[in-house]
Amino acid sequence: MTASIGIIGVGHLAGYLVEGLRRAGDGPVIVLSPRNAGKSRVLAERFDARVAADNAHVVEEADTVILATRPAQAVQAAAGLPWRAGQVLICVAAGIPLDALAPVAGPATVVRAMPISCAAIGESPTSLYPDGPEARALFERLGPVHALPDETSFEAASVLGAFYGWVYAMLAEVTAWTEGHGVPSRTARDLVAETARGATGMILDRPGESLAAMLETLRTPGGITNRGLEVLEEKEAVTAWGAACRAALERTRQNAAKEPNRAQRNQEREL
Repeated sequence: MTASIGIIGVGHLAGYLVEGLRRAGDGPVIVLSPRNAGKSRVLAERFDARVAADNAHVVEEADTVILATRPAQAVQAAAGLPWRAGQVLICVAAGIPLDALAPVAGPATVVRAMPISCAAIGESPTSLYPDGPEARALFERLGPVHALPDETSFEAASVLGAFYGWVYAMLAEVTAWTEGHGVPSRTARDLVAETARGATGMILDRPGESLAAMLETLRTPGGITNRGLEVLEEKEAVTAWGAACRAALERTRQNAAKEPNRAQRNQEREL
């Protein structure tokens, strides 16, 4: 396991990663950037981490550095820091290509990853590109790791980080409907969440079965599952999920198109 991990950009995702690493036990030294001072201080006190004086000290003290800023700030945040050979920079900001970070983070190795907030409970599937022992070992402490063969497929897989958020919206809507029909609030919440977990559990337990075939076994003609699906299909609510994925991927590509220009401007400022 990596001896020390630094985090630049201490927002919500960083908090979940720190919590998950500590839950996993036998955790590494964790060094946090001070930019979000209140959040960093709370995490440090709660999870036995340290707050560095600045981002340069994070890089100096850590073997692996997680870059968790907002996408628009990622390249600028990484520029001008004392990166060294043998060090690994893992960018978890969406849409930032390797060729935007490599010029400002060399000679460190740059890796892209897309964990999600359930890293806090060790349940985060993490997309990774390129594969590497340090990044894989880190994220395997937080859930299953899926290494992608190229950056294009990584970008597509990264959209599932957004899908994860949309699932909350769907579950919230169904929970509110259930509560509105007299089911106690806590019972409604648990029933909806447990039903969703049951569905995903069946999918993972039967990897040889297609999702379409599994759905077909539930879609009895004249039954309630079939009737609900008919309404969703009439309203194009099922195909809208694919449209949402396309929109998220397009936003990721827009970020990617902007960031190389930022990296170039940063380099020009240093000359």
